[in-house]
Amino acid sequence: MVDFSELVVGETYDRPYLAKLWGYQSFNALSRGVFTPKNQNIIVLFITKEKQMSLTQYEDHIEQDILFWEGEQGHASDKRIIARQDTIHVFYREKHHTHFTYEGIVVLNSYHIFQERPSKFTFYLVNKKITYKDIVAEIQQEYGLAETEKNAIIRARIGQGQYRQHSIRLWHECSLTGFTKTNILIASHIKPWKISNNEERVNPYNSLLLIPTVDRLFDKGYIGFDTNGKILLSDKISLDDYRKINLSPELKLRVVPERTKSFLEYHCEYIFNLVDN
Repeated sequence: MVDFSELVVGETYDRPYLAKLWGYQSFNALSRGVFTPKNQNIIVLFITKEKQMSLTQYEDHIEQDILFWEGEQGHASDKRIIARQDTIHVFYREKHHTHFTYEGIVVLNSYHIFQERPSKFTFYLVNKKITYKDIVAEIQQEYGLAETEKNAIIRARIGQGQYRQHSIRLWHECSLTGFTKTNILIASHIKPWKISNNEERVNPYNSLLLIPTVDRLFDKGYIGFDTNGKILLSDKISLDDYRKINLSPELKLRVVPERTKSFLEYHCEYIFNLVDN
């Protein structure tokens, strides 16, 4: 019987320990990324961000309290996951050949099913609590960064400092609508903060300057932009509702700097339309 009562969220475990705890003779039973114990409504995900080069390079990562996960190549678990009838537990590690951290239970947030490649899912990490203190601690652990650079990155994370000012200098006004009251506008990261490197976190070309409603829709993946700046509207919201807030398929970003295009491509691939179904 697979039981989690003796496990502690945030503690590290390896597969041999878990196999012994759950009564398996060998940890090979847990060797795959998705483990589904018989006769139990449980799915266990073993996720490694930086995988061995010989293995399939799935795009899996945690961004604060959201897990971004690509499903199995053969789609074996897709239907069970979207049926939302199983309890899903996650073990996560940054690099292979290290112990997994037990992240606790996750709840399906969104999914995008593909046929010819792994499907994409996002999950809420139920037991994950993110605070400003956590953000600061994460940045301060970056070795080799000067104190001034650390402070700049922290301020960028909360929408302050040079990142915001450089975004305003780049865009001058809302990147989409032309709204000019900059103290209302939000400097939004295109490639999310958590999975950006330190250079990308303060790079104004990884920003759009948006009115709050548009920023929220962009951040949640309900809208995106192609590399020509043309708006992309998720089919998870009706066109009539988009029009109620003056969004339509004809809209485009006012300009698209060349150095912004790769960030827009990332957002289209991993964020846009990956929203609640």
